[in-house]
Amino acid sequence: MLKQVKIRRSIVFGLLLIGVTILVFKKISTKAQKIENKTSFQKLSVQAAEVKNKDQKLLIDLSGKLVAKNRIDIFSEVSGVLLSNSFREGKRFSKGQVLARIDDSELRATVKSQKSVLLNSVSQILPDIAIDFPNEIDKWKAFHAAIDFDKSLPLLPEISNDKLKMFISSRNVFSNYFSIKAQEVRLAKHVIKAPFSGSLSSTDINTGTLVRAGQRIGSFIQPNAYELEASVSLDDLKFIDVGRVVTLSSAELDKTWAGKVLRINEQLDPSTQSVKVYVGVNDPTLKEGQYLTAIVEGVTLNNVVSIPRSLLVGKTEIYLIENDSVLTKENINVVYKGTEWMYVRNLEDGTKYLNQTISSVHEGMIVTVLNNEE
Repeated sequence: MLKQVKIRRSIVFGLLLIGVTILVFKKISTKAQKIENKTSFQKLSVQAAEVKNKDQKLLIDLSGKLVAKNRIDIFSEVSGVLLSNSFREGKRFSKGQVLARIDDSELRATVKSQKSVLLNSVSQILPDIAIDFPNEIDKWKAFHAAIDFDKSLPLLPEISNDKLKMFISSRNVFSNYFSIKAQEVRLAKHVIKAPFSGSLSSTDINTGTLVRAGQRIGSFIQPNAYELEASVSLDDLKFIDVGRVVTLSSAELDKTWAGKVLRINEQLDPSTQSVKVYVGVNDPTLKEGQYLTAIVEGVTLNNVVSIPRSLLVGKTEIYLIENDSVLTKENINVVYKGTEWMYVRNLEDGTKYLNQTISSVHEGMIVTVLNNEE
């Protein structure tokens, strides 16, 4: 009986020893795995680039929408019904071509009636001029013959004799004449012509609609000459001047356009602390309202290296790679900071820096450099 108890105790002790051994082995394995994972994390493979200082042209990023350089809003100075069937949005016109024609039948009849009165007045004074001023009669006969109901009035004959001037004035010839000329000017306003070759960008009325004097009826643009209006910070403005070359591009179209800075607004926008810069570009493939980005060639910066702005840690630091293995933070002298790139001056040639954005890195971390990118 005693022998059986001893055997049981030995078996239990053996099982306990085996269990403890297994637990210790598991702990050692887990600890070794954690150490291995930690070592693997610290030896992260990264991309690096090497500093090569050189003189570089400063490239300043701008963006904005295109507006037509030549654009006019069309207003009617007279009342009447719009007669033009071609007054449609997108319709193209050559310079001098009729954009819109407004019904002028009532005013035209009035002008003809007044011309009839003038013709009668001149007819009545011709016999007196022939008697009292025989040297002037030929000019006035020619003037009388030139009055046409469907054409503009001819020029009045020159009058050098004061007595003749008083005589003609007393017969209301002058007042009738200039009243008709004023009506002819108003009559001409019923026809609106294109001031330059272009197209109607918008129309506010349709054919057959009654137009009121002073009413806006549409807008007209020159479709191949545009301006890009962009806001520039005061820091960037010191590198830009009128005449600078600009390269424009569109996210929708795989194409670039050449332009130049036309003018710079002298007024500062108090809400954005920026200044408006206007870039001119001429191309028939562009459209008003199109959003473009522009790169302005600024001044030349001496002995600098361009580094992606995304590599900044804080405001003025980036990660350098010492001995191709250890990350260290370095304070840099940023000469200019653009939207995507910054230009740095205090790094020595051959210095390697981390050339990718990794959120988990820290100073003193051990890394493996995959490659060196310029």
